[in-house]
Amino acid sequence: MDSITLRPVVDEILTLDEAGAHLLGSACQDCDTVYFPPVLRCRNPGCAGKTIVPSHLEGAGVLFSFTIQRYRPPALFALEPWEAYAIGSVDLAGGVRVLGIIQAPFDQLSPGLAVRLSTSVLNDGDEGAVITHVFVPDEDGPG
Repeated sequence: MDSITLRPVVDEILTLDEAGAHLLGSACQDCDTVYFPPVLRCRNPGCAGKTIVPSHLEGAGVLFSFTIQRYRPPALFALEPWEAYAIGSVDLAGGVRVLGIIQAPFDQLSPGLAVRLSTSVLNDGDEGAVITHVFVPDEDGPG
């Protein structure tokens, strides 16, 4: 059986390893500000040090807000087969808010829903499956 090659739609923000998927961000060592996607320097105007280091973000969070997307996204993010999807703003530990697809029945979505990081195949081609980060309901999470 052939192994499936998984490729993140954007390499700089998602990584996969034996433990699963991780969002890649950055953090300022001087003021503890967390960023997603990663930044090259701290944007906090009150920070004098501005020392940035790579950071894996927590995978669990709480849905802050959401909307239902009923249009096809651009080719890079094409979902096949096409269907409407929810996109939401998720509050993760460390004070960072991340946008992502929320994979849950639309009638179960509400602010405060506990979610956790997962991945989903956007499309599958000759060079492997293109994946993106998504959030799914987390029955064990806060919320």
